[in-house]
Amino acid sequence: MVWVDGEAGGVRYQRSLDGGASFRPERGLGPERSIPGVNARGVRVLANGERVYVTWLEGGLRFRSSSDRGETFGPVLELTQEREGGLSLAATTNHVYMGWFRSSQDERGGIHFVRSPTGSVFEEVEELSGSDYGDVVLAAQGAHVYVLWNGSGGDEKSSLFFRRSTDGGRTFEPPQQLSGLGESSRDHTLTVQGTDVYAVWTECGTGLSTCEILLRKSTNAGRFFGPVVNVSRDAKASTRPQVVARDSRLFVAWQDLPLEALGPDIVLTMSVDGGFTFEEPRMVSRTRVQSLSPRMVAAGAGVRLVWTDGFNGEREVMTRATVGLGLSLGRLENLSISQGDSGEAAMASSYCGAQVHVAWLEGNAAQGNAVLYRSATLPFPGMYCLMWPEPR
Repeated sequence: MVWVDGEAGGVRYQRSLDGGASFRPERGLGPERSIPGVNARGVRVLANGERVYVTWLEGGLRFRSSSDRGETFGPVLELTQEREGGLSLAATTNHVYMGWFRSSQDERGGIHFVRSPTGSVFEEVEELSGSDYGDVVLAAQGAHVYVLWNGSGGDEKSSLFFRRSTDGGRTFEPPQQLSGLGESSRDHTLTVQGTDVYAVWTECGTGLSTCEILLRKSTNAGRFFGPVVNVSRDAKASTRPQVVARDSRLFVAWQDLPLEALGPDIVLTMSVDGGFTFEEPRMVSRTRVQSLSPRMVAAGAGVRLVWTDGFNGEREVMTRATVGLGLSLGRLENLSISQGDSGEAAMASSYCGAQVHVAWLEGNAAQGNAVLYRSATLPFPGMYCLMWPEPR
């Protein structure tokens, strides 16, 4: 796990060697001499086999890597000295990739990309888009690298763009514009399964009565995409989508705000025909206030979701998983069970979905908070890797 600690200073790190039952002592990963007035932010971590990669923003783009499962790390690499944002991290067996936007004084910049075969030496930073900027999403599988971003950096009149590389990030094909029903694209995400590439996002504005969850699919590794599919298809404001591909099934979750409601609900749907049609969405949350910030990962034979219920100061971290191969839902569970405020939950899965890890912030940020963690492991984890092997 990694996080930014305001009191201890900089990026902090802990690792577990027993599936989360215990953790080694906390340690810092930031530079020995911090830059006065510059705080670390946007930290990302990714484990891939023996390698662990950590990147963050601190007066520019910073990076450290480990080749021994996080026991030791190489030096802090200062890859840029510019104002960056929207950081994303991806890796394959052979390479690690990063994408981000660069902002200038007028808050406009470009989409940038860098790659390394080892995590110790990086090639030159490449500009993938020169005029627009926005949050970047990366995905990589084999020799293919996919980059998705929204083009204006804001919620108004922003388009969605996609570029792919078929040679491990050495070169990229021209951009494709993926949005098409409204005028504002955001909350975008990607998932890849074999040669199928799914782009899912929120779109609002002209041509739509409210915000909808849209999808476009490529069946040829991102060479071109099929038509837009409206996944949410309702009069509610639908935002914050999550997407997971699990064998021939595609799961999409999002937060849905009914008219005149106090706050949104979390809903889940599934496609069994490659994203062309979707089943009627199922309500996942059960609150009378608001359910926010859904996260979803492959778990068991289906998926698990985590989100926060309640208003600031009294939030709880909730979770629920599908049962079997369809949309049947298991019991609703409160992970935090706290009198304080619990939020900013993050989730990851391992052992091909047999193990799920959830971490969140507990307490009041003004008075100090803590990073808490819980995990769940299904019996016979090796069985899941036989049925749902993880891509390389």
